Amino acid sequence: MKAVVLAGGEGTRLKPLTYKRPKPLMPVAGRPCIEYVIRSLVASGFQEIITTTAYLSDTLIKSIGDGADYNASILYSFEAKPAGTAGAVRRVANFIDDTFVVASGDVLADVDLRALYDVHKRKGGVVTIALTDVEDPTQYGIVGLDAKGRIQKFKEKPAPEEAFSKLVNAGIYVCEPDILDFIPAAEKFDFAKDLFPKLLSKGLALYGQRLEGLWVDIGRPHDLWKASMEVVRREGRPLRRAGVASEGPVILDRSAILEEGVTVKGPCYVGPSTTLRRDSVADNACLYESARLEDRAVVRNSIVLEGSVVGRGAAILDSVVSQNCTIGEGAHISGSIIGDDMTVRAGSKLENATVS
Repeated sequence: MKAVVLAGGEGTRLKPLTYKRPKPLMPVAGRPCIEYVIRSLVASGFQEIITTTAYLSDTLIKSIGDGADYNASILYSFEAKPAGTAGAVRRVANFIDDTFVVASGDVLADVDLRALYDVHKRKGGVVTIALTDVEDPTQYGIVGLDAKGRIQKFKEKPAPEEAFSKLVNAGIYVCEPDILDFIPAAEKFDFAKDLFPKLLSKGLALYGQRLEGLWVDIGRPHDLWKASMEVVRREGRPLRRAGVASEGPVILDRSAILEEGVTVKGPCYVGPSTTLRRDSVADNACLYESARLEDRAVVRNSIVLEGSVVGRGAAILDSVVSQNCTIGEGAHISGSIIGDDMTVRAGSKLENATVS
């Protein structure tokens, strides 16, 4: 069975984190975001995958490769000019010859896609849309269903007073190839804004089905941290090590170095070759490859990406520190985003700042 993974977006709301890394490669508890959906597809029987790319496409292709690591065959379609989500799929129409899945590569989706496929085949519509419940539907496309699960109406990013549902489009679709005929060839065309209303207007049957599994949008830095915490809650284990105080679930790479007096409070991800010096604290945090916390450094509700160093006695709170940064001794960073290769001077205080 075949699938199309949409992975061409720039990740605008994640900048400066996405200046050098496309959004689908943003790490979530140690794995690129797109890897979760690829693994979900393969586990559900979708082993022939075509990935649409645009922004930093070379970086994406080198990271994911031909699919051999996932027991899949992965091809790529490069978009020189954005075609919209539906337009991108139409461009690979010659790849599609039967019922297929469309999924987003920049949303964390560790889900049962086979169950969604089976519902689609049983109900017999032209499209089945995966749905999920959210607290604030104003940033999503909401869906109204009848008693049989057939979609009656859509509303993209409703104002609070317009939100008739908290059930939103999760960006995963099971489709019949006939829908490609409704997508124009020479204009930007999206599934939610353009194609689905068009199909409804023609009287065609679209169904909605709640997803089974973990789905988290990673559109903003805080969402990236939240998604990582959800994965660690599911996959982590208690950490028991002499000289280390710990509670809650932890994913700890074997090559990580934890010195005496370290505190690790889960959910927490501690990646390869990371170092936590004496009396440092990682609390609801993600520390990526070769990151280092010096003595008495604190990282709480935050992400520290690859190769970054948090200086002695510094504190990172509710923030994201990108790759190869140096946070000076005693610095205090709160609610902020620090871009790649930045240096924050010793003793600095940053609150709700973006440094790039």
